[in-house]
Amino acid sequence: MKKRLIIFSAGLLALTGCVKQEEVDLLQKELIQIKKELSEIKEDQNRIKEDISLLSKRVDNVSKVASQNSLEIQKIKSFGEIKPEKGKSEEIEREGEEKVKFPEKPEDLYKYGLDAYYKGKIEEAREAFSLFVKKFRDSELYDNALFWLGQTYYTEGRYDTALKIFSRLVNECMTGQISDCNKLPTAMLKEGYSLMKLGEVDKAKEVFKKILKEFPDTEEAEIAQKKLEVME
Repeated sequence: MKKRLIIFSAGLLALTGCVKQEEVDLLQKELIQIKKELSEIKEDQNRIKEDISLLSKRVDNVSKVASQNSLEIQKIKSFGEIKPEKGKSEEIEREGEEKVKFPEKPEDLYKYGLDAYYKGKIEEAREAFSLFVKKFRDSELYDNALFWLGQTYYTEGRYDTALKIFSRLVNECMTGQISDCNKLPTAMLKEGYSLMKLGEVDKAKEVFKKILKEFPDTEEAEIAQKKLEVME
């Protein structure tokens, strides 16, 4: 009887010892897993620190660009970045067959179109500039009229048509079809803007870089440089 009790006790102790060893092994595995997770957390923290540092640099760059935006805003305003007054262009469309009587002299026609544009009468301005481009090809104001014709489409968000007109102006200037082309750098800038609006970012970059190369000392070049800095 005593032998059986001793054997039973020994077996129980052996079994108890075995269970404890299994628990130790399990704890060791859990400890290894915890260490691994801690290591991954540290790596994540390091990546987060790097991201924060990078974002801080970007914020600084954006702040620098923002602090210089007054020049660009003034320039854009000079380009006519305004929206038409509500009801003005609609009223012209509702009139249907009624046609506006435009001035006959080129200077007066150009001024008429410009005044109409700044008053928000975009459709009327477009008709005036379109008529000017057709009738007064040899006028010194031809490139200006062609530019503003493109601008009427740009203002309405019709960027594909605006791009065609700005590109036409750039091409005619670059190929010598227009002798005195003072609107060339501005037209190139708006060409780049139109490409950006259409999602053609790489092509827009090429245009802005070309402005820097061809017209480095102009306000258009300053604006192009800022655009490139933001796009990089």
